[in-house]
Amino acid sequence: MKACFVLQGHYAKIGHAMAKYLKETHGVSDFCAYIFSPGAHEFIKTQRDIAYNPILVDHLLHENYQAEVIDRNFLERYEQTYGPPYPWQYLYCDRKLMMSIGPKEETTAMIDPLYDHDTLIRTFQARARAIERMLIEAKPDFIVFFAMGALGHLILYHVAKKLGIKVLALEYTRIGDLISITEDYNTLTKIEETFRAFRTGNADTPFHAEGRKIMADFKKMRTLKLQGDSIAIAQLPGQKNLLLPRQKKKSLPERILASVLYLRTLTKNYLKNRRLYTYGETDMNPLRFIWYRLKQRYRLWRGCADLYDKVDLKNNADFVFFPLHYEPELAILLLSPFYFNQIELIRYVARSLPLQYKLYVKEHPAMYSKRARSYYKELKKIPNVVLVDTHIKSFDLIQKAKLVTTITGSAGWEAVLLGKPVITFGSVFYNALSFVTRLRDIETLPRVIREKLTNFTSDQKELDHFVAACLKESIDFDFCGLWYENDFNKLYSEKGMRSFCDKLMAEVKKPNPKF
Repeated sequence: MKACFVLQGHYAKIGHAMAKYLKETHGVSDFCAYIFSPGAHEFIKTQRDIAYNPILVDHLLHENYQAEVIDRNFLERYEQTYGPPYPWQYLYCDRKLMMSIGPKEETTAMIDPLYDHDTLIRTFQARARAIERMLIEAKPDFIVFFAMGALGHLILYHVAKKLGIKVLALEYTRIGDLISITEDYNTLTKIEETFRAFRTGNADTPFHAEGRKIMADFKKMRTLKLQGDSIAIAQLPGQKNLLLPRQKKKSLPERILASVLYLRTLTKNYLKNRRLYTYGETDMNPLRFIWYRLKQRYRLWRGCADLYDKVDLKNNADFVFFPLHYEPELAILLLSPFYFNQIELIRYVARSLPLQYKLYVKEHPAMYSKRARSYYKELKKIPNVVLVDTHIKSFDLIQKAKLVTTITGSAGWEAVLLGKPVITFGSVFYNALSFVTRLRDIETLPRVIREKLTNFTSDQKELDHFVAACLKESIDFDFCGLWYENDFNKLYSEKGMRSFCDKLMAEVKKPNPKF
C-alpha cells in the first residue's frame, strides 16, 4: 500500500510521525510526498525513517513557471477532466498569489495579484503538469492533507479525486480537541454518514448521552474550548483573560528575548531563502515583519473605543448578529469563494433586514489590532449596523440575537447549540442540519431572513443525533498543541496521533465513493 503525505511547515514533523507509525504499525510500505517550505524539505531530506519517492517541492515547481510556455490544449484538457471547480477558484484561494499576503500578516483580504494574467497561468500550469504526472505514475492509494489554502493543495486534491485516489483530511469538530476525518473539505463526511444513520434508526447511544451533557455544560460554561478558527489571540486593552489553553503569559524580558530570537530566525531564513517562492512563515523579509508589527502596536495603542456603539443586552432588542471572520483564511477564501468580501456581505445582510432591526457586527478576537480603523469606519457608514465592543462576549450576543448570520464561523455552531436560527454563506459542517440555511442566491436573502425571524423551529432530536455523530466519529487529538513541538520522539509517541492514524487506516480500507 502506498500513501502520499502533504507536508507543510510545522505540519511536516507531525505528518512524518504519522507516516512512520503507519509504516511500522499498519504495514504501509511506500510513501510519496508534496512538500511546502524549505524547512519542511530540509527535514524530510535529512530523516532516515522513510524513503519518500517521488517528492514534489512546491517552491521548486514554482521556479519552473518562467520557462513554461502556455499550452492551451493542456489547459482545456485539465478543465474538462478535473473541473469543476475550475483553476481560477484554486488561484483565488491562494493568499500569496492573489493578495500578495505573507502567512504572518493577518489583515483584510484584498485582491492584489502577485503576477499578471499570463504569469498566473504559468504558475498553475507548472504545478498541474507535475502533480498530474506524479499521481498517475506513483499511483498512491490515499493522500493525507492537514490544511488547504495554496494552489498546490487544490490541484493535488481535485486531480486525486478525479483519478479515484482516496483523499483524507484532518478537520476540527470545534468541540474541544476533537478531530475528525473527512473526504471532502467542504464538510465532515464521516460525521454526516453517521448522522444520517442515527436519524434513520432513531438511535440513542452512549454518544447521545455524552452529547446532551456537552450541550448542557456549554450553556452553563459558555464555551466549547473551540479550536480551528485561530490560535493567536490579540490582547485587548483592559482584558487579561484571553489566553487559550496551553498558553502561558510571558514576562516582559521573555517577550523581548522571544522577539529577538524570532527576528534572528527571520533574518537567517530570509537571507537563505529570499530568492525562493515560499509559504513558510519564517521566510519573510524581517524589515517587512517589523513594519507589520509596528503597525499592529500602533493600532493597539490607538484602539477603537471611539468607534464602538453602545449596546444594551438587558433589553429585548431586535437585532441580527454577524461576527467578523479571521482573515485571510481558508474558512472564507476556500469555503465561501464568492462571499469573501465581508464589508460587501454585511451590506447585503443589513439591507435585507426588517426596517426596525439592527445588524450587530463584532470583530474576531484574533483580528484585533490587525485591521485598519478605516475598515470599521466603512462599516459604520451602513445606517443599521452597530459596531460592537470587542469586550462584549460573543456568547451573550448569540444568546440575545434573533438570528445569527455567518460565513462559516464557530458563532454559527454555538448558535445552533443554543437553538438559534442560523444562515451561513459558505461550506461548513453544521450545514448538514435541516434547520440551518446555507444561502447560495443572495437575491433570496430578504425572504430567507424573514422566514427565519417569523417561522423558525429548532429540532432538538436532530441536533442530538448530530452532536452524537461528532463524538462517535472523532478522536481526541491535540493537533494544535503539537504544531511547534520540536521533539520528534514526543510526536511519534503521542497517543492522540496514534489513535487518529488507526482511525485513518480504517477509512483507507473502505471502498472509495464516487466523486
